Amino acid sequence: MPETVRDTKIVELLNEAYGKEQQLTVALEQHLQATTRPDYEKRLTDHLKETKAHAKAVSKRITQLGGTPAEVSLPGPEGVSKAAQGMQDMLAKAKAAAQAPLDVVRGAGEQARMVHNARVELEEEAHEIATYTVIDSLATAVGDSETAQLARNILREEERMQKYLVGVLRELSVDMAHDEIPVSEINGPAARRAAPRQKTTSTR
Repeated sequence: MPETVRDTKIVELLNEAYGKEQQLTVALEQHLQATTRPDYEKRLTDHLKETKAHAKAVSKRITQLGGTPAEVSLPGPEGVSKAAQGMQDMLAKAKAAAQAPLDVVRGAGEQARMVHNARVELEEEAHEIATYTVIDSLATAVGDSETAQLARNILREEERMQKYLVGVLRELSVDMAHDEIPVSEINGPAARRAAPRQKTTSTR
């Protein structure tokens, strides 16, 4: 256990952040399997790497302060493997459909799945931003500059991901409208369907 009340409180907050990073690692791995949009897929891949790095850095700091990184309840490898395997055929078809004519894609549901996942990811980013803001502020207030700097570094990456998700969620929502609402019922800007998306470099 940490030797001071100060460090005990900081470790408590860091363990909250560490648990969330572990959960998000599993969630992002699963979301990637359901992603058919290339730039979104790349950004999720990048953020998955960031999330794993965050967990490692936070775990290290917890240990340095005399604490023990807390393990959270996660699906076991077998459960995750079965879930992933069960999705393979459906997702392979979805990825192929993403390049097919609109009448083939309509009703497939991949846009709705990505909208759902992006909403979850955006909510989780808000949670993480709040957590790391508290850690930064508290650590700064009590003179733990190393923890404060760690929190600020992670916070910048979480805020960058949040900004990306807000933008991509707007675009995915329009794509969902194209897929699930008859053209005859669309009177707004979504009636002007954009050209098929090409692979692009992810927005940071």
